Amino acid sequence: METTQKTIYQTSFNFFKLVSGQAISVFGTSLLRFALSLYVLDLTGRADIYATLFAVSSLPIILSPIAGALADRFNRKTIMVGIDIANGIFSLFLLTAFLTNQANLIIITIGMILFGFIGAMDTPVVSAIIPSISTEEKLESANGILQGVQSLSGIIAPILGGLLYSFMGINNILIVTTVVFFFTALFETTILVPKNKIAYSGNIFKVLSGDLKEGFQYSINHSFIKKTVVIGAGLNLIITPLFIVGVPYILKVTMNLNTIFYGVGIGTVEFATILGALIVGLVSKKLRVSNFYLWILLIAALLIPIGFSTTPLLLGMGKFPPFLLFILTAVPLSACLSIVSIFVISKVQRITPSKHLGKIMAIITAVVQCVSPIGQILYGAGLQFFKNDVYTLIAIVFVATLLLSLLSKLLYRNEENI
Repeated sequence: METTQKTIYQTSFNFFKLVSGQAISVFGTSLLRFALSLYVLDLTGRADIYATLFAVSSLPIILSPIAGALADRFNRKTIMVGIDIANGIFSLFLLTAFLTNQANLIIITIGMILFGFIGAMDTPVVSAIIPSISTEEKLESANGILQGVQSLSGIIAPILGGLLYSFMGINNILIVTTVVFFFTALFETTILVPKNKIAYSGNIFKVLSGDLKEGFQYSINHSFIKKTVVIGAGLNLIITPLFIVGVPYILKVTMNLNTIFYGVGIGTVEFATILGALIVGLVSKKLRVSNFYLWILLIAALLIPIGFSTTPLLLGMGKFPPFLLFILTAVPLSACLSIVSIFVISKVQRITPSKHLGKIMAIITAVVQCVSPIGQILYGAGLQFFKNDVYTLIAIVFVATLLLSLLSKLLYRNEENI
């Protein structure tokens, strides 16, 4: 009994160290990217360059399958530590450029792309580590906590980044982040991660190329994973852009809210994502592959009052009634989306052999996240076309989500034993 309790304590403490290291790493890179973008805005005075640079720094996500192959071939703990050492080196590189007055737009762009590439490597590596340091029955909770911490870091980093940039300046921010990245790398060396290094012979590039090919073949041939990529891409195409593009537009333009209400609305909806990630462990026993479509159906149902909140009838009642209905509906919708995402990730982690886990998680992440910009463009065009009738666009999204729920039921009907 005492040995079991000691093992549980060691597992929990080990996971705590992983989450802490991830929180610092994700927060540091997010804060630095935001601060650098603000510097570029001050340097050029052009919002288009500011937005483009921030977007370009996210493009390396398409290279994440390479990181997945590395995570399956080499020691994952070593890669995780190496990622933060690389972040520290890049931060030091930029600091040197700023101190020597060599920090032009090209140097900053290169630095942000490098941070984006390292960030793209981080997710599949950590996703592959989690099942090895968490008990199986706590896998959803572990993924939820990690995603919640990452989401919270993503919310706080821009706010704190803007404040620190105003008070400290970019040079002092780079000094702090350089020290923090190297400290995090040192801290992560204390995390106990089972070794997974696989011996190889021949050219490493050919080996990794073969590993990637094997990973893609495994994804295509595995029924559940293939179907999950389809459903995940569908959610990221239809629902995720609603929060990135739709929610800010509806609150600011359609409802014409002031800055305070707008900020409260955005903050509440983003917090709901974290809430869903943190409570997934409580509802995980009710989640089944066979009833997965019902959760997507619930998301579709929640779109109805969201659409109603944008109708002339409710907008004519003043600012508060439509805002309240919107928030009361958007919060559970955002939480549901977070819950179904974590459920799917945990299920894939359970059924995927450790030797393929890094590649599979990276492939799923790359495919699903690459679909999101397409959805954002479609939402942008839709909001422009239906700018006076946003409820019509929401009705279209509602129908699309219903069809996705039906597709989910059809695809997963033979996967009940997963």
